[in-house]
Amino acid sequence: MKANVYEKIYAGLLGMDAGMRLGAPVENIYWTYDRLREYYGDIRGYLRTPRTMTADDDVNGPIIFLRGLTDNGTIHGLTPEMVGEAWLNYARRGMGMFWWGGEDLSTEHRAYMNLKRGVKAPRSGSAELNGLVPSEQIGGQIFVDTWGLIWPGDPHKAAEYAAKAASVSHDGNGVYGGAFMAACVAAAFEAETVDQVLDAGLREIPEDCDYAKAVRAVRAFHKEHPDDFRACRDYVEKTFPNPLGYHIVPNAAICILAMLYGGGDLGRSIEISVMCGFDTDCNASNIGTILGVLGGIEGVPERYRRPINDTVVLSSVSGYLNVVDLPSYAKELLETACLLRGEPLPAEIRMPPRGEIYYDFDLPGALHGLEMDDWSSHNLRHTDKEAHTGRGCAELMIDGKNPCGADLFFKSMYVRADLNEERYEPVFTPRVSPGQTVSAWMTFAPVAPGKLAVTPFLTRAMTGEWLDFPEQEIPAGEWTEVAFTVPGVGGDEIHDIGWHIDLRLDDPPWAWDKVFIDDISVTGGVDYTVDFSIQRKEFGQVTPFSFNDGEGELENESLVFTMGSDPLSLGSQAFTGNYYLRDTVAEAEAEILEGESAMLILRGQGTRRYYALGFAGKGRAAILRYDGGECEELASLPFYWHRDRIYTLRAEAKGEELALYVNGGKLLTARDGRLAYGMAGLGQDTPGVSRWKEFRLRGSY
Repeated sequence: MKANVYEKIYAGLLGMDAGMRLGAPVENIYWTYDRLREYYGDIRGYLRTPRTMTADDDVNGPIIFLRGLTDNGTIHGLTPEMVGEAWLNYARRGMGMFWWGGEDLSTEHRAYMNLKRGVKAPRSGSAELNGLVPSEQIGGQIFVDTWGLIWPGDPHKAAEYAAKAASVSHDGNGVYGGAFMAACVAAAFEAETVDQVLDAGLREIPEDCDYAKAVRAVRAFHKEHPDDFRACRDYVEKTFPNPLGYHIVPNAAICILAMLYGGGDLGRSIEISVMCGFDTDCNASNIGTILGVLGGIEGVPERYRRPINDTVVLSSVSGYLNVVDLPSYAKELLETACLLRGEPLPAEIRMPPRGEIYYDFDLPGALHGLEMDDWSSHNLRHTDKEAHTGRGCAELMIDGKNPCGADLFFKSMYVRADLNEERYEPVFTPRVSPGQTVSAWMTFAPVAPGKLAVTPFLTRAMTGEWLDFPEQEIPAGEWTEVAFTVPGVGGDEIHDIGWHIDLRLDDPPWAWDKVFIDDISVTGGVDYTVDFSIQRKEFGQVTPFSFNDGEGELENESLVFTMGSDPLSLGSQAFTGNYYLRDTVAEAEAEILEGESAMLILRGQGTRRYYALGFAGKGRAAILRYDGGECEELASLPFYWHRDRIYTLRAEAKGEELALYVNGGKLLTARDGRLAYGMAGLGQDTPGVSRWKEFRLRGSY
C-alpha cells in the first residue's frame, strides 16, 4: 500500500462531506438553475454554515452501507444480498438514512420496502419490479464513494463492488453510474488528471449505455468550448431529459461538466456543480470524493475544510456510530483496504481497539473535532512542528491583554441545541461514559515566565451542569499526561469532554503562549445509569435511545415504549450505548401495560442482529437471538408474570454465556457465540406497551 493512501482516503472523505454541505441547502425543486444564478450568482463558498450539519443520504449511505462488507468478514467477498441486509439492519424504518418520500417518488424507499417484504437484492432494485425510470434515478451512484476508497488504485474491483451495492436499489444506468463513480474514486489514487480518472470510469461500464454516451458527449463539448460551463449546462439540459428531476444520466453529465470546467480543482468543481442545479448535493458529493482523492489534503480548500472540523453526524440506528471522526474513519477504511489486498496495516498507523477513542493528530491539518470557547482571544490549529508521538499535534495559541483561560473540548454526544437543523433525523448516544478514563498529553512553550494550569472538565447533556476535576500544573517543554476517570453523572449523559487551560504569567498584563495537545484517548469499560426523569424527547426519539419499529414517550419519570401492530415488524428495538460492548450487564425495572412483551437487548448490532432477554409471551420468559431477520429461541421456561406489576430484569452476556435474572434471581441461561459485541437497549417481540424505569448499563470491550 502506497504511503499516501491514508491521506488520500481522508481527503476523499473531506471532499465528500464538503460537497454535500455545499449542495444540500439548494437541492430541492424550488432552487431551479435560473433561481440559483439570480440569487447566488458565482458561488465561492458554503451557502450556509451551520454549527454542526447532519449528513444526508449522500454521506449516510457510503459510510453505513459499507458495513454490508465489513460486518461479514471483509475478505469473504460481497453480494448484493449482504448490502441489502445492511440497509435493513442500520436504517430506522421511515426515519433518517435516506429520503422517505413515498414508494412512488423515492427509489430508496421502494427498495427498502421491497427488502422488508422479503424481496432479496438485487431483485429489490430491479427495473422489472420497480420500472425503468425509478430504477435509473441518481441513488445508484450516491452511496458508492467508499467502495472506491477501499480499493485504491483498483478501479475494476471498486466498480465490481459498487455495482453489487447499487443493485440493491437500482438497475440499468443506475448501476452503471455506481460502478463508474466508484471506479473514478479508485483511479484517482494513482491518476494525475481528470481525464485519466474519467477514462478509468468508462472502462468499467458498457460502451453503448446512455451513461457512457453522456460522459463522452460532455467531454466532447468541453473540448470544443473549454471556457463556458454555462453553455455546456444548457447543452446538457437540451440533450439529456431528466424525468422526475433526479435521473442519473443528466446528473452524471453535470458531474463530468463540473470536474472538467473546474479544472480538477475541488473547490471550483463543486461550486460549478451546484450552480448547475439538478441534484446539487449528490453531484457535489460524488465529485468532492473523486477530486479529494485526486488532489490530496492540500487540494481541499480551507474555506470548505474548516467548518467540517473532522466531524460527520449520521442518521443510522446506532447513536454511537452516528458521530464520525473522519481521521479515525479513514483509518478504518485503510484497514479494510489492507485486508482486501492481504497486506498488513502500515506500521505507522495506530489503530485503537474498536469502541475506544484515540486522536493522534498524525494527518496534516487534522483537529479531530476539537472545539474552543473563545476565538476572540485564542486560536486553535494543527502543527507538525511538535508532537508527543507521531507526526503532529493540536496547537492552542493563547493571546490577550490579560492572562485568560481557554476551554478546549470535544463532543461526547450531540443534543438538539448543538444543531441548526435536524435533516435526516439523527440520534445520539454518548461516546464517553462513566467508568472510562480520559487522557491527553500536553506541554507548552512559554514566551514569558509563568505557569500553565489545566483543569479537566465535563458537561452533562440534559442538565447542562459543569463538573471540574483537580487542576494539574504542566511543566514548560515537558510532555505531561492529564488523565481522569469519568464519574457517575446522576443518570445523565456526557455532553462535552474538555480542559480549561489557564496561563498564569509572572509578569502580566500581556499573555502570549502556545500549548500543545496530543494523543487524546478514552479507554476502559462503562458503568452508568440512564434516569428517565431527566431525559428529553429529541429528534423524535427519547435520549439517549434510538428507536426502530416502535415509539418512546416520557411519562411519570419513566419511558413508555410502544410497538404497534405491523406484520412487517419483527420485534421493536430501542438501542443505546457503545456499539462495541462485549461483556455486558443491563438492568431496568419493567412493567407490561399492554401486550405480552418486555425485554432487554444485549449485543445489538442493528435492527436485525441482537439478543433479547425477558418476557416474551403470556406466562413465558425467554432468551431470543435475532439474526438476519430471523428469530431463534435459545432458551425459555414458564414464568407467570402479572400485568401492571413491576419486575427488575437483568440481562448478562459474558463470553458465550447469556443469562436472564428476574427480581435478583437467575431465571434462564443460554450459550451462543453468534454475536460477540453490540449495543444494549430495550425491546419487544410482539405489539404492546411497556413501562421502564432507570436503565443501568455496565460493559467492557
